Order: sequence, then structure tokens, then C-alpha cells
Amino acid sequence: MKLNSSLKAFLLTLLLAVPLLIAFGAAFAHGSNRHLELPFRAVFGDARFEAMMRGEGGTPHYLGKERRAPDFELVDHRGERFKLSERRGRVVVLNFWSITCPPCVEEMPSLEALSEVAAKYGDVDIVALSADAGYHEVRSILSPNSRIIHLFDPELKIIRDKFGTELFPETWIIDRDGLIRFRYDGAFNWSNPVVLSLIERFR
Repeated sequence: MKLNSSLKAFLLTLLLAVPLLIAFGAAFAHGSNRHLELPFRAVFGDARFEAMMRGEGGTPHYLGKERRAPDFELVDHRGERFKLSERRGRVVVLNFWSITCPPCVEEMPSLEALSEVAAKYGDVDIVALSADAGYHEVRSILSPNSRIIHLFDPELKIIRDKFGTELFPETWIIDRDGLIRFRYDGAFNWSNPVVLSLIERFR
């Protein structure tokens, strides 16, 4: 059966359009992924990020993964109850540290600075969970007007047993649904603007 000219033209157009649509979709997906990756690349650097994407060690970044943060409940240094699962609808930046860890002490001012900037959002909590016995052990290096929520876990029931952390400092970003979106091992300048980009992405 012979095809009329209109049908031939339609089939030819379709034949040309399908590969173009596939290519466009792939390019769009690639661009979207790159957009999601940008803050991670800014923190880790391209080489380390690419190595992590290949599964070659390094810090898990949780990009595109879903792992719910383990729930826990403690009383903060002001005597107020803190329960992680009750922070749904808020982003939580959770830092594990100890006063016996020099890099932890070194990065604390940048966490303080982050807490000041993050306060403008109204839905971000900066939480410092210390392995020390209590506020009396760390108060010498903390601001008396700190916006950070200070918690203590001297027996490591949360830091080690629930989160699996062995070395300090370690920082996690947990999104408004309670999902872990980011983890960073080691000290970092948390007042870096790229950190706000990460936080804004998960609000």
C-alpha cells in the first residue's frame, strides 16, 4: 500500500523528532542534576565529589538517597526538651563535637555565625551535640547568647550508637522531612555562603 505525501512527511518528521526529544530530555536531566550537585561540588571540590559518586570512599553525601535520621530526645543546656522527630518542617544542622577536639573548637565560631544568619529563616535549627559531660565543661568557649541548641551525649548513645560517628567533628544536614541530605567529616567554615545554599535547597 502506498503512503500519501502527508503521511510520509509526518513519519519523516516523527523519525527526526524522537531522537531530538530524547537528546533534549537527557540534556535537561543532566542540567538538573548538575544544579543539584553544585553546592556539594563547592564543599567537596570536583575531584572528591566525582570520586564519591563512583563509590570510591570519602564522605557519603546522600544526594538522591533517602535515609531518615535516627530519632533521639535530650534536654538542652537551658533545660528545654529537644526531640528530633518533633522538628519536622524545619531543617536541622546537627554537629557532633567535643571540647577535647581542637578542630571542633576551631570551627565552633563559624557554627555560631551560621546560627545568626540562619535565624532569619525561622525554620532552621543549628544543633551542637557534644560528647562532653555537660554545659559546665564547654561554657568557656561558647557564647552566652548563642543561638545554637547545645545538647550533651557523654555516653555516646546517640553520636556513636545511633549515628555511627567515631571521629569529631562531624556535621549532618537533615531536611524538613527528617531525611539526611548531607554529611561532612572534619572541620569546615560553616559561615561559608555555600552552606546557606545547601540549607536553602532542603527547606
